[in-house]
Parts: sequence; C-alpha cells; structure tokens
Amino acid sequence: MRNPVTLGPLLGLALAFTPAAPASAGPAVTVYTRNLGFVREQRTLPTRGGVDTVRIENVSRQLDFSSVRLVPAIGRVQRLAFRSDVASADGLIDHAIGHRVRVVGHEGHVTEGTLLSADGGWVVLREDDGSVTTLQRSAADAIQIPHPEGSFALRPAIEAVIDGSRSDASAELSYLTGGLSWNAEHVLVRTGETSAIWSATVQVTNSTGRDFVDADLKLVSGDPSRTAEPMPRALMYAKAVQSIETTAGPSDMTESAFSEYHLYTLQHPATLRDRETQSLVLIDPRPVAVTPRYLYRGGDARGVSSNLEIVNSEKAGPGVPLPAGRVRVFEKDDSGSLQFAGEDHIAHVPVGEKLAVDVGYAFDLAAERRVVADQRSSNREREYTVEIRLRNRKPGAVTIRVEETVSGDAQVTKESQPSTRKDATTLDWDVTVPAGQETVLTYTAHQRI
Repeated sequence: MRNPVTLGPLLGLALAFTPAAPASAGPAVTVYTRNLGFVREQRTLPTRGGVDTVRIENVSRQLDFSSVRLVPAIGRVQRLAFRSDVASADGLIDHAIGHRVRVVGHEGHVTEGTLLSADGGWVVLREDDGSVTTLQRSAADAIQIPHPEGSFALRPAIEAVIDGSRSDASAELSYLTGGLSWNAEHVLVRTGETSAIWSATVQVTNSTGRDFVDADLKLVSGDPSRTAEPMPRALMYAKAVQSIETTAGPSDMTESAFSEYHLYTLQHPATLRDRETQSLVLIDPRPVAVTPRYLYRGGDARGVSSNLEIVNSEKAGPGVPLPAGRVRVFEKDDSGSLQFAGEDHIAHVPVGEKLAVDVGYAFDLAAERRVVADQRSSNREREYTVEIRLRNRKPGAVTIRVEETVSGDAQVTKESQPSTRKDATTLDWDVTVPAGQETVLTYTAHQRI
C-alpha cells in the first residue's frame, strides 16, 4: 500500500493525549563494552497524593524491564508496566481495530465502517448497513482514522502506580538497557626501531532512542556475566585518521579498579545523543618501548609475520590497564609523513603483562617449508624430516622465530639448531638470518601415532 495512513493530523491528536514527560536531572550512565548500559537518574513525578498512576517517558527503547527499579522518596510502588506501543503506521491501524475508519482507494473511492481486522494483505470493515467488506491493502491509498485512541503513546514509557506519595514527588529510576556500547581505539606511532608513542580514545555509541543530557559517564572494561545474550550490537563508528600525533590531548578520564573489572570515569558531564557515536580521550600520548619480532608459523603461505612486543609497565609504557580493542600502527615514510602500517586487536592487558601487536607480513623476508623425508616403521610409528628455508633481503641481520606444530607423541631426534618446546604440541626455534643470505633449518622427528 503506497500511503497506508494519513499521519499529519493524527499524530497531532495523539500528542494531545500524551502526558508531558516528568522533569529529569542529569543521569548517571555506565556503559559496558557489549551492548549494555546501566542508567540511574532522578525524576520528578507528577503525583497529587493518595494513589497515583503516572507515566515516565524519555526512557530507552531497549530497556530490560525486568531490571527496572523505581524508588520514590515518599510512598511505595504498587505496580510497574512498560508501554512500548510507539506510533507507527501498523501500530495506529492495530489500535484502530473496533473503531470507525475511512479507506481511500486509488481512484478516490471511499469506504467507511468499523475496522474488524487488518493484516499485510487485507482490510476487513463492517459498514453501516451491517455488511462486511474486504479490501486489498494494495488497492488502498490511505486508511484514515478520525478518532484515534487518546492513550496511544508516541514514545516508550514506564507506567507506575504509586501509593502514599505527595505532590510532585521525586524518585530514583534505574534500569539496564541495550543500545549503549563503547570500544577502545588504540594508536601506536613508531618513532624508531625500538621506540613508539601510544595513545587511545574510546568510541561511545548510543542507539537507545533517547538522549542522555549532561550525563555522569562511566565506562566498564570487562565482561560481566549475563544469563541471556545481549541485544544486537549497534552499528560501529568509523572515521578517517587525520593527525595521529596531535589528535589526542590530555586524558578526559580517570581509571580505577571496580569489582573484577576496570572503571573509566569521564571528568566532566557528557551528552550522549541518540543515534550518535562520539570519541573521547582515554590515554594521552606516552612513550613506549617496542621490540620487533618476526614469526614464521610452519607452512604459512603468507610468509613471515611482523610483530611488535610491548611490556605494559611504568618503565616501558604505557603503564596503565589497556582495555580490549583495535590497535592501529603508523610509521613515517622517507618524507616524514605518517603512513598506516597495519592493525590488530588486543585483549584486556593489565599492568605488568606483555602484549604483541601483529602488524602484517614482512615484504623482505621469505620462507619455504617442505617435508624431505617421511618413513613409516609400522602402522603406529613414523619418522619424518622437515626443511625450512629462510631468506633475508633486508640491509641488516634479523632473527626469525620458527614455530612448528607437532602432533601425537613426537620426539625430535635430530635438528640443525636447538629448539625449545613451547607447549605439548609446539616447537620453537630462534633462527638468525644474515643480511642478503639464506639460512636452512632442518629437524627430524620420531612420532608415535
């Protein structure tokens, strides 16, 4: 149907029947990383005393009603309900069932009567003479509702019955909600072979259907356990990097331990507008020590990966708990301009722990792996020999860590360089390859299957 509802005067009528939203102070909003927020705010309720029924509007469309708590300063709550019958074409038509409507066809033909039912295909009316008429939805230009229900709400609302209150009583409202998310965006700018600058921002996304004005904003880094999956994650924010070395100013946030997590508190009020993502400074730029590493995982067709290893300490930097998020790496080219070098995702990194940022694959390093011998002495035993050739086209020598996976009960019986066993199924070799040369690593293993 091209124009299912004439909404102009209709919405005006519905607005006239909708009570004004109670006054609201700046809320306290705690945002978690996985589409979850906790909202606390003071509301002034339009009560008159005795037993009052009030509507509390300007709440999240995605609130978890089972978590709603309303604590009036005076009196007690007898009943709470969540009304989510938000105005829409289908919603208005559903509410008009049992009421008089006017259906306008393509050629201006008008059919009036009591709406008995309406679905995606048909509209059923009882006309004034008692007859029942069925009309195809696709043949109607408009369904006009002369007298919509006055109780129909344009926005979600909490309905509360309060006993023993006084005139315009205050109350604390709190609830969990979907539609609030934040993620960390880390930036690592290399300033030398073993030095870099680390900074971080947070991107806070609000898709709750309401604004949070002058909010006391806190961010929780960690993964609280929930008994059900959260609502679908909001669309993530994306923007171009402009000036990596100058965009981050002094940090807007302080960090502290909270339960088993870390809590970041914004030092000034924030306004989180609906359907908006905004960026806030989390970690101001600070120097860090980096150790370049090269890794070849046996048989990886992409070649030798380049990693940067960092010890998160006060001495080596950054020296603060790092929330999980994306790390973008930038380096200067020969002209001194910053260029994007790669990106990786890190998990939460406490102070004192190591982290490795996978930058990409080294262009000037090559690796080839092949099995040069494989003999079986029985159905349950075999002996095989692996050859790995590593070539370095860089101007200086490099050390490449070779990582091989061994399955079953395997023992190395012969090797060209000593190995270390990382775990039950992984062997490591640190192989030095001179500039412009090739180094060959070989090992023989006896395996019981």
